[in-house]
Amino acid sequence: MHITLEKYEFKNIIMEMSEIGAANYAKTVTPIIDLLSERQAFMLFERKNVRRWLKEGSIDFQRVGPNKNSIKMYSYSQLLTVSKAEELIKFIYGKRIKK
Repeated sequence: MHITLEKYEFKNIIMEMSEIGAANYAKTVTPIIDLLSERQAFMLFERKNVRRWLKEGSIDFQRVGPNKNSIKMYSYSQLLTVSKAEELIKFIYGKRIKK
């Protein structure tokens, strides 16, 4: 398999990976900033995607409180990483494969 990328496409990939790195750094420095409520996660990454990633085991959540109906919190850096990984896979396997 041979993949051909234009310079601007490669630059965009690097920029997206840098964004993930910055989100992971922010998570280690101030973990509370990394957390999103379920509503925020749905707004930023679409409900269907978040639900699918949960089902696949690609992401997880933590509850804020002891009750089973306590607010679900998601890691922004985890959501961003899975989202960008899917975009990259779709880009590579969707358009650019040459045999």
